[in-house]
Amino acid sequence: MILTVALVLVAAGSALLMGYALNQGTTCAVTAARQLIDERQAWMLIGFGVAVATAGMVWLPLAWFSGGIVHLAPERPVGWGLVLGAGLLGVGAVLNRACLLGSVSRIGDGKMRFLGLPVGLFIGFAMADRILPSSPMGLPNSLAPLSFAGIAVLMMFGGLLLLGWALMRRSGDSGDLIHWPGRVSMVVLGVSGALLFAITPGWTVADAVRSGVDALHPTGLSPVFGMSGPMMAGALGLIMFGLLCTGAITAGIRRRTFRFRPPGAVAVSRSIGGGAVMAFGASLVPGGNDTLLLADLPAATLNGLVAYLAMSAVVFALLLLRKTMTTRPLRSRPAS
Repeated sequence: MILTVALVLVAAGSALLMGYALNQGTTCAVTAARQLIDERQAWMLIGFGVAVATAGMVWLPLAWFSGGIVHLAPERPVGWGLVLGAGLLGVGAVLNRACLLGSVSRIGDGKMRFLGLPVGLFIGFAMADRILPSSPMGLPNSLAPLSFAGIAVLMMFGGLLLLGWALMRRSGDSGDLIHWPGRVSMVVLGVSGALLFAITPGWTVADAVRSGVDALHPTGLSPVFGMSGPMMAGALGLIMFGLLCTGAITAGIRRRTFRFRPPGAVAVSRSIGGGAVMAFGASLVPGGNDTLLLADLPAATLNGLVAYLAMSAVVFALLLLRKTMTTRPLRSRPAS
């Protein structure tokens, strides 16, 4: 009982801290792609590497020494379904103008139209259930038992963390108690995200909405308090999403970036549409960019690497195409 309470408190604290770090570090695949295109800078992408490396250095030892309580992300087959799903995650993120993690960061700045994202996810998952085949089952991660290969991967993550930290520090990445340096935000994100995935698997907003869709299935209800497993999992995920948003809003208030912005109809529709597209992608991968960044990549899975690269490539290509089309000079009409 004491252990359960302690784990619940650690999970809740990790969610709050993760939300705080998301707003501090502006963690978003769409924003990172814009930075690369507009500013020719890749500091956010380097920061993502710091977050992955930090999460990996937490995940692997927990899996090795937890006595089978903590499990690494499974290894899934790499095929066209995975690549298509990752591409849809990218399309949905561009349509929403933020990925799943970036949406939490934007809510922390008072942009409430991103609350339309869970609605879109619900619609998308409900449709995907009727259209898409079930995603293939994963195999146990080969790095789960302590091995020389796992130690080598752990050392690789350590080197990546040190390199990313040094590069970001050299770039003038400074801060204070209120405005964290980006490298600090990414380390906190990696630690808190890894703990959250380890203690409460299926905590993400996409998982919560997915569980809600499953709970509405005619066979989903059980006679125990009228709640099924999916309903309880969905409730847990929504609680964690609320804690994430609370942490992000707290950071926004402290940084004085929070300004309540009432959601407009067009903006909310865009978030709902983006969420629906991301739900199709998350059904195929499976999982969103938060799962890829903080669970699949830290577990050194090939499917996680392929999916994240494909998603990032689609985001980059769409933003570059939009910039090319909007900056193309207009041709003058010939004189009549």
